[in-house]
Amino acid sequence: MRGLQPSCLLLCVVAASAMPTVPWRVACPPRCVCQIRPWYTPRSAYREAATVDCNDLFITSVPPELPEGTQTLLLQSNNIARLEQGELGYLRNLSELDLSQNSFSDIWDFGLRNMPQLLSLHLEENQLTELPDGSFPGLGNLQELYLNHNRLRSIAPRAFAGLGSLLRLHLNSNLLRTLDSRWFQMLPSLEILMVGGNKVDAILDMNFRPLGNLRSLVLAGMQLREISDYALEGLRSLESLSFYDNKLADVPKRALQQVPGLKFLDLNKNPLQRVKQSDFTNMLHLKELGLNNMDELVSIDQFALINLPELTKLDVTNNPKLSFIHPKAFQHLPQLETLMLNNNALSALHRQTVESLPNLQEISIHGNPLRCDCVIRWVNSTRPRVRFIEPQSTLCAEPPDLQRRHIRDVPFREMTEQCLPLISARSLPARLE
Repeated sequence: MRGLQPSCLLLCVVAASAMPTVPWRVACPPRCVCQIRPWYTPRSAYREAATVDCNDLFITSVPPELPEGTQTLLLQSNNIARLEQGELGYLRNLSELDLSQNSFSDIWDFGLRNMPQLLSLHLEENQLTELPDGSFPGLGNLQELYLNHNRLRSIAPRAFAGLGSLLRLHLNSNLLRTLDSRWFQMLPSLEILMVGGNKVDAILDMNFRPLGNLRSLVLAGMQLREISDYALEGLRSLESLSFYDNKLADVPKRALQQVPGLKFLDLNKNPLQRVKQSDFTNMLHLKELGLNNMDELVSIDQFALINLPELTKLDVTNNPKLSFIHPKAFQHLPQLETLMLNNNALSALHRQTVESLPNLQEISIHGNPLRCDCVIRWVNSTRPRVRFIEPQSTLCAEPPDLQRRHIRDVPFREMTEQCLPLISARSLPARLE
């Protein structure tokens, strides 16, 4: 992915924090810090930036007479409510401006006009309620715009007009009830879009169609109950998609057919009850799939995951009712290396399930109420190439005479020949009506 991804962003931050800063010998504003610091462009290129850090000073206005060579200006966590028109116009090298966690309530109070050199603008955690048409004039080279954690209820159709170079847009955690495809017509270069945390009424067909270059889309925490069949139409470059923490009762498989190039899919924390046959049909480039923290998930059916030739990691963890994985649930997954099944309600995992994965290198089954009987015997006869994650925590729950024994310490001959049903009582209703 050409743009800066969340994982890359974390690595860049860690790398930058390990690099030394150098004093910048200029007339620095009182209480601020002036240094030459590591900086990563929105496209992840490393630079050294002349930085003025005035964070956390509780000031109500921008310090006057900032060094003219300033490239990064940090004004986070202050009480600034207004920036006069052209107030920063003399900072002709300014590439990044952070005004997050201040007291702005109107976009026109920013006074940011005609700053073609600006690449990154942080306006998150203010009190903005609306964006009228033409909210960002003269910022034609802007590549990152952070508007998350405001109080945005209304965004005009042409609010982002003139931002044709924008790569990353954060609109998450606002008060939006609709998403308007006209916003995105202004953003032909956009690669990363985060709109989670807005309780929109629905994702409409072709909502994102103008975003042909989008590579990462986060729709987390929006209380979505369904995704229309053509909601993702037009996202021909999409690689990463998150539906984390919604109300989806089924995998939106028809919508997913619109993004055949998808590589990373996050369905964590949704109330799915079953993963059914062919839920992920034709997702030929999927590499990682997350099915974690699903309170209602009970079973993974036969052929639930089939013909995913590039899948390398499958996360199915912390699902308190997941008690059954069909022996043929995973078929034609030739590249799967990591299978995470810990902290579910599995009493058994069939040998056939594991042996159907020719490239498997590591597996986790700890934190399950495992019954050490004939079904689970394969654990002590498995090919040595498969590594068990946290083997010291992989314990027998049944039968009573093997309870709390490390499963890999139980000799093969001690495991009973008899097998009980694979459904755990923990997955059944408390009482029958």
